[in-house]
Amino acid sequence: MTGLPARRGFLRQIDLGTIELFVLICDLGSIAAAARVAHIAASAVSKRIAGLEAAAGGGLLARHARGVRPTPAGERLLEHAHAILLAVERLRGDLAECAGGVRGRVRVCASASAVEQFLAAGVADFAAAHPDIRIELRQATSRAVAEAVRNREADLGICNPTDGSAGLDSRPYRRERLVLVTPPGHPLAARGRVAFAEALAFEQIGLRGSSSVRETLLRAARRARRVLRQGIEVDSLSAMCRMIEAGLGIGVMPEGAYRTLGAPSGLAAAGLADAWAERELALFAVDFAALPAPARRFADHMAAP
Repeated sequence: MTGLPARRGFLRQIDLGTIELFVLICDLGSIAAAARVAHIAASAVSKRIAGLEAAAGGGLLARHARGVRPTPAGERLLEHAHAILLAVERLRGDLAECAGGVRGRVRVCASASAVEQFLAAGVADFAAAHPDIRIELRQATSRAVAEAVRNREADLGICNPTDGSAGLDSRPYRRERLVLVTPPGHPLAARGRVAFAEALAFEQIGLRGSSSVRETLLRAARRARRVLRQGIEVDSLSAMCRMIEAGLGIGVMPEGAYRTLGAPSGLAAAGLADAWAERELALFAVDFAALPAPARRFADHMAAP
């Protein structure tokens, strides 16, 4: 506790307005220019910066012929100043949301499989029942989803289990079935069910990044002692459908995504006979019991059958 009085003394010597002025000076490279933009007399700006330097215990700005630039100490302050002002802006937004009736938020990171097949309906139901809770949804690969949860960048993750999700708390979410999507005139289009090894004879469209589907397909190709040919990689399942529609290859995707994205375009789909084509999506958290109340409520809603 010995450092508390000193900390309070430092906080009393600075204010957010002066920090904002300091950032503006660094951005413009001139005290006079910052004073004009802020509609404050240059002498008043200089006095406030002098007080900030006194609180910091040293010079923060170095004068030169064309204006000023931050000293090494000023660079360090500038780094913290940006973080402080960002936090203040977030606080302002959160308080505005509270004034408008928002009482919480849930940060969700989910794989393309979850987003394209299941999440929209579940989120819509939850939002209707809890209009005071804001949902922030980000899409990523399964590995990135697990990493976001582990790093506490997301309260909840929804994806296929991967090596990266080991050690996280999990709950079953949904089951999905992978299908092989082809143009309507493709040799495999008329097949109701096909082994993935047969599809390795054809060029395929892949999902960029370390998606769990791509990793599964690579393992299957190695077991078949074949090469997975993916000359084109895309960032989304909808883009994959467009490439298949253009005759550039075939692709593997969840059946629910095919029904939403591929079937309306006239693409064909054959079920995959491989055991790995039946997969489970799971809901992940660092610790479900320790989640904030809005996130716990969302998790309970999404995990319900």
